[in-house]
Amino acid sequence: MKFIYTLLLALVASTSLYAQSDKQFSKTVFSKEISFVRTDTVHGTQSTVIEYPKFLVIIELPMIDEGGGRSTNLVQDIPKAERFLNYLKKEYNNKPIKYVLSSHWHLHSLSGITPFFNQGAILVAAKTNWEYSIKNGLFGNAEIKTLEKQVMQVSRDTTILNNTSFPISVLFLDATYSNKPTKDYLFFYMPSNKCIHASCMCAMNEIDFKQKPEFIYNDRVTDLEKAIKSRNLDVEYLFKLTADLDKDKKNYKLPVFNKSYFEEFKQRGTPMSEIVNSYKKYELSFLQINKDSIIHSLITKKIPAQVINSLVYSLIKEKEFLKALHWAQVLNLYQIGEFDFMDTLGEAYYNAGDFVMAQNISNQLALLNPKFPNQFKEWELAKQTGH
Repeated sequence: MKFIYTLLLALVASTSLYAQSDKQFSKTVFSKEISFVRTDTVHGTQSTVIEYPKFLVIIELPMIDEGGGRSTNLVQDIPKAERFLNYLKKEYNNKPIKYVLSSHWHLHSLSGITPFFNQGAILVAAKTNWEYSIKNGLFGNAEIKTLEKQVMQVSRDTTILNNTSFPISVLFLDATYSNKPTKDYLFFYMPSNKCIHASCMCAMNEIDFKQKPEFIYNDRVTDLEKAIKSRNLDVEYLFKLTADLDKDKKNYKLPVFNKSYFEEFKQRGTPMSEIVNSYKKYELSFLQINKDSIIHSLITKKIPAQVINSLVYSLIKEKEFLKALHWAQVLNLYQIGEFDFMDTLGEAYYNAGDFVMAQNISNQLALLNPKFPNQFKEWELAKQTGH
């Protein structure tokens, strides 16, 4: 009797889990071929699903809620990916997944790929991103040589599914694109409906231009424009990774911008690089004695803290380590208590050669947030590899 009762409890629990996992994903249709499935319960991150008569193509596998932040224990996303795969089978009449397209190695692009490999999918990824994923344990103890047979490692522009009515151009962003989040990056262009999937390189949000006539935009948008213009692509719609939340309706909008909005966004806004370059001109001696007045100016002008964060990393890249450190100090006074900016400050201290301060900040971050278990080691690795 006890065994039967236990079995019933197990069945109820498993049924409840499946129902919960079903609700975890939600589908929004964009066109006959394209739909978005939200997989992220915090940030509205989406997988893009392209439906063909006999199979599916998936762009991005964001199985986590924390972007590119986690770099170890990557296999922990597999259970959610298995639930996602079951959801796709149910929602799309059991069609197999032919390709998974990944723009870069961050986990909001490539987490949970293993179940898709197991059902025969081919991964399309930049060669360096595939190598990074292996190095950082995305596949656990799996046999990598076996998996590699199912990987298309891209290092230049190419096209897949040429023999269908809905081909996809895979666009490779090389070293001339300086604003990528990873060394190599892929865009996916669908000429049949004039759409380009730029994932987190489509760093835009909806702005009421009348209410906000002046704003600063991320330089990733500059690279996005360059990729389109240099290839003479006819683009009517741009897809991004994360959908914006409609606070009034309490649901997520489509992660899509049209051509006219894209053009007006660029015309009205100011690229972040212009602001960063203006602050780079400040002399070190001025920074050392004018921190308070600089912060007052940032507050008055309502400069986004992310601009100063980008300034710090730009200076680190240019080996202006002391200037980077002083700007990192400004950043952490300007926006107090932000873990990512504490991380920036620690990395600035590390690059400036003050390992005692760097280790102290690393220790504090480890105590305050499990996302940062040992940043000192991460800063060391970043300096060695130039990332």
